[in-house]
Amino acid sequence: MCLGLRGGHLPSVLWIAIALSIGFVQRAHAENFAEGARQAAAGQEVLSQNPARQQADYAVAAEAFRNGIAREPGSAAAWTQWADFALERFRILDLQLRSAQSGMARVLRFEAQGWHSGPETREELLRQSATADPEQQGIWGELGVEQEWRGRQEEAAATLKTALERQPNESWTLRLQAVTAAAEGNWGKAEAYLVELGVRSRAVLPNESAKGEVWECARKDSEACFAKIKFPPSEIHDSEEQFFAEERWEQLVAMPEPPSELPAAWFRRGVALAELNNCERAIPALERGLGPGGETAAYWLERCYALEAERAAARIRALGNEAAFHRVRGDFLVRVKGDAQSATEDYEKARKLQPRAAVLAERLAQAYQSRGEMNQAKQAAREALALDPRRLVALRLLASIAMSERDYPGALEFLNKMLAMRSNDAWVRVEMGIAYAQTGQPQQALAYLEPLLAAGYPDERGALHGMLAGVLRKLGREQEAQIAAAEANRLSDLFQQHLKTGLDDHQ
Repeated sequence: MCLGLRGGHLPSVLWIAIALSIGFVQRAHAENFAEGARQAAAGQEVLSQNPARQQADYAVAAEAFRNGIAREPGSAAAWTQWADFALERFRILDLQLRSAQSGMARVLRFEAQGWHSGPETREELLRQSATADPEQQGIWGELGVEQEWRGRQEEAAATLKTALERQPNESWTLRLQAVTAAAEGNWGKAEAYLVELGVRSRAVLPNESAKGEVWECARKDSEACFAKIKFPPSEIHDSEEQFFAEERWEQLVAMPEPPSELPAAWFRRGVALAELNNCERAIPALERGLGPGGETAAYWLERCYALEAERAAARIRALGNEAAFHRVRGDFLVRVKGDAQSATEDYEKARKLQPRAAVLAERLAQAYQSRGEMNQAKQAAREALALDPRRLVALRLLASIAMSERDYPGALEFLNKMLAMRSNDAWVRVEMGIAYAQTGQPQQALAYLEPLLAAGYPDERGALHGMLAGVLRKLGREQEAQIAAAEANRLSDLFQQHLKTGLDDHQ
């Protein structure tokens, strides 16, 4: 299996998720939130170009949204803006993770938590994640626990062996040992492992049903029940690094907040908060620690943003705003679950409630397009433009469909409208270059393609350089055409090599 391309529907669903961000700005009731939140709500473009500053911006924005909701807990608009921010941030993180195999391993692990609409089981997703990156913290223990839960003792035993070899001190390995001992009827041994886990953190105790007092407490997570059990006292540590290494989450979060110039400490604090299911506080901490935390921090941020978006959608519905609920729910299904079919149903429900909302017609057009229902997609996109001629997503969708149908004059009509609104949009300019090349207008094609490719516009397979070579030949510039053709061949060969390596690695 080639990681990142699982399921034939995935590329089109990702396209929707990318396009959704174009119209992300929320305007209503923004005056109640801090300036940082208003800026972040406009999308990534308005954030600082410095990565460390961007993380601080996201952290400040998340805190501002949280404070705004605390002031107006009954505002459906406030909850909608928070959901939109969370889903947009999820989109950015998800695309970044999918760009590398180790990041894709985190995506698979995230999906194994139930955030996936495909046919794969949790066990299959965890196995794929472990294969993609076998060094992830606790991955082998988590896989083995799932195998035990499914009654696959032989596979779980093999996984336990791997976990003990690779990650003997991980809490997930201890959990797997406890589950394995319980499955064998060795309750004393199982309880010994559970006591060791309980000393570290109540959050890491398993919830599987079994016999025994400690196990029953773990299953119920009852404070009264735990009070009866004499867990051995833990050693006193002065270092939050030590608390993190030993997965003592409650003790770590009880420490004072670290100073802003220690992002690694914020990362550790964010993981601890996320492990304790306190996503409201975990998100700003993880954003501040995203640099040193890398893909692990991004994994926890994805999880927390998904949970917060889901919580916000439920709150919006409870406040009685059905149209906003179905629109947010549709966005959630596309971005988090990859389920365009169900998203279409939610967008349709929202549109019936607000038939003159251009954004809903636009969302519906995207969903239809991802399902291959092009006539419905074009109709909905045109309806969105009839309500608001400046809907960039609708224009992009119509331009893309026209290009795929080789209706280049029609595509140029939509692309020119986009260019009038976003003169520096690289995607629009490249598509215009392609359309002009296909309609026998080499001079116009050259004006768009040449400067963008010279500036490094992505051309993974070399197709754009090949087109540039053809345009240059038509203009009688043979020497330059040969250079462009050679670059096209080089990029094509490189892509084929990478593709073959990827297939060999995942067969």
